Amino acid sequence: MKKRIYRSMALLAVTSLTLVSGALSLIFYYQFSSYLQSDVKRRARAIKIVFDTNQFDINSVISNGIFSATMEDTRVSIISQDGTVLYDNAVSAASLENHADREEVRAARTSGFGESRRFSDTLRQETYYYAVELSNGYIARVAKTTDSFLALFERALPAVLGALICAVVVCYIAAGSLTNRIVKPLNNARLDDGQIPVPYDELTPFVRAIEKQRKQIADQMEALQERSDSINAVMENMSEGAALLDPHGTILSANKSVLRIFGVDTPMEGKNILELLRDITLLEYTRSALAGARGETDMERAGRDYRVYFSPVTDVGAVLLFLDTTEKMKAEKLRREFSANVSHELKTPLTSISGYAELLDSGMVQERDKAACIRKIKDESGRLITLVEDIMLLSRLDEGKSGEAFTDVNLVASARESVERLTQEAVELGVSITVRCVGNGDSDHIMVRASRSMIAELFFNLIGNAIKYNKPCGAVTVEVTQSDGLVTVSVSDTGIGIPKEAQSRVFERFYRVDKSHSKKTGGTGLGLAIVKHIAAVHNAEITLDSDEGEGTKITVCFKSV
Repeated sequence: MKKRIYRSMALLAVTSLTLVSGALSLIFYYQFSSYLQSDVKRRARAIKIVFDTNQFDINSVISNGIFSATMEDTRVSIISQDGTVLYDNAVSAASLENHADREEVRAARTSGFGESRRFSDTLRQETYYYAVELSNGYIARVAKTTDSFLALFERALPAVLGALICAVVVCYIAAGSLTNRIVKPLNNARLDDGQIPVPYDELTPFVRAIEKQRKQIADQMEALQERSDSINAVMENMSEGAALLDPHGTILSANKSVLRIFGVDTPMEGKNILELLRDITLLEYTRSALAGARGETDMERAGRDYRVYFSPVTDVGAVLLFLDTTEKMKAEKLRREFSANVSHELKTPLTSISGYAELLDSGMVQERDKAACIRKIKDESGRLITLVEDIMLLSRLDEGKSGEAFTDVNLVASARESVERLTQEAVELGVSITVRCVGNGDSDHIMVRASRSMIAELFFNLIGNAIKYNKPCGAVTVEVTQSDGLVTVSVSDTGIGIPKEAQSRVFERFYRVDKSHSKKTGGTGLGLAIVKHIAAVHNAEITLDSDEGEGTKITVCFKSV
């Protein structure tokens, strides 16, 4: 900006001085020229008066040299009627050519006076001629020579150049001071102090435009910050690991989950992906993603399974997504095991039924043994129906379908109903059952919000297992306790107990601690799995306490109504 002001002021000074010098030279020239013309005309008229009044003879003029003394700076010529120069005070008249065709002479012959200008390119001078006709018919011509305008300007040029140089120096100094005064308010203006000061009125539109753009930028920055915060919040709270890479493999962003997966404690932004991934397969997929190809693979890390997705991102690089599939893999494994167990469990009674039916159909069974075969078919069919019903119940529980809405359920009454259903089985095995209520004055009413049919199924399975896996003449105790807003149901027995190494698996489907004993009791291996699912549906906690050979106690804790 300063240089522009310097150049502008210097150019203005040079242009102004040049124009002013030219204008002044032109004015002075025309003023001097006008004065010269007036002087020449005045002298010509004076000569005419002198000749006309005194009747001078041309010979006396020539011999006396009248005009040589009186008009040293002016040329005077006397011209006859035929154009012959009779007298000239500057040069010899004999050496001059005929002047009859001169412009001023012809005009004087016609109108009594005439004038003309003639310019000398060689001498760079201009001569003004004025002629008047005398009473005797002669022509008196007066002339005066001056420098031309260009010559006059050339003589003034050194002074003009000197003035220009002085003006440029003065302008340079003045421009520095003026520029500093102009620029200082602009340099001292602070755009981050809220309202922008306006040092000059001319800058008001500019300042308003800046304030408007600054507000727009602030709004855009705020929106971008909110968007960035939202993205960061999503990224940081994702359970899945995510990493964003630039085209060179540098990590632009890596959330906490991906750092946890790889056991890294320090931020990875700005580092190469090689510092995070050490697996050759993962690195190959990463390079392919940076080259524009999608891919996915599985990996195992710290005992957990992950599905890794590699996706190219246009103009950015690539994104890596790590999904924890451990539970899915476990569920898939359980599903396969469940399918295999279901097939096995269904095949056993069906094979038995089919075998006895073939024996009866072929007539190979004696009459006295037919009743036993039919009873065996009936028992296996009942076991098959029970197994199918348990599987269907587990399926409904897996889907979150209880079959009925939750209502207030009296746990004591539900426990006693289940005991009544199992009384015959208990009597056959010589097992006594006791139902107790603790922590409530009204022992018959301890209520929870639950599914009535599921609670009945829970008691039926817990009490049924306690009877089946008990010792001869053993005991089963069902205790319902209410305390501090919690309701606890515990079913304990004096049976064979569960080994420590098997206690973590007894709630799995089809798992049996003693398979031979389970077959004898007719168990399906799904009872405790059903109990676990029912507890989960009711947000209840289930615990197991057992010692091998000493008995088992299973406790389910509900929230009271």
